[in-house]
Amino acid sequence: MKNKENKALKVSIGFTVIFAVALLFLTVSGPWTVKFLCEYFNHENITKFMTGIVYFAVPAGWGAIYILLKLLFNINKGIVFEESNVKLLTALSWLCLYVGFLSGFATRYYIPFAIVSVSALFIGLIVRVVRNIISQAIIIKDENDLTV
Repeated sequence: MKNKENKALKVSIGFTVIFAVALLFLTVSGPWTVKFLCEYFNHENITKFMTGIVYFAVPAGWGAIYILLKLLFNINKGIVFEESNVKLLTALSWLCLYVGFLSGFATRYYIPFAIVSVSALFIGLIVRVVRNIISQAIIIKDENDLTV
């Protein structure tokens, strides 16, 4: 069982690194990528606006990558039901909500951003629920640790 969990953890870390590489590409090539996509979809008039939206979202993406890696490395060390993870999950949920609202604002100029907005808000909600579960698990763990 331990081997399966270790593989799943390595896969999660691997996917997080892949997303980090993709985000690095977007961070470096943002203006050109956005310009290409706006031209491809015949929305040249909003290129500057969309580039701004992308660059407002990029720091949240880097924050999320950092938090995910920190959480995964904590799990690898056996640090699971700890207050530090609750704080990380809280920050991650706020980042998701930020991107959700930012994308919602972008929907005004490009309707398909509604999908990104709703998705980010929903992921933020899921992370918040997991955060609350971990928080309650810490309380139960602490009570069990006091029981002889």
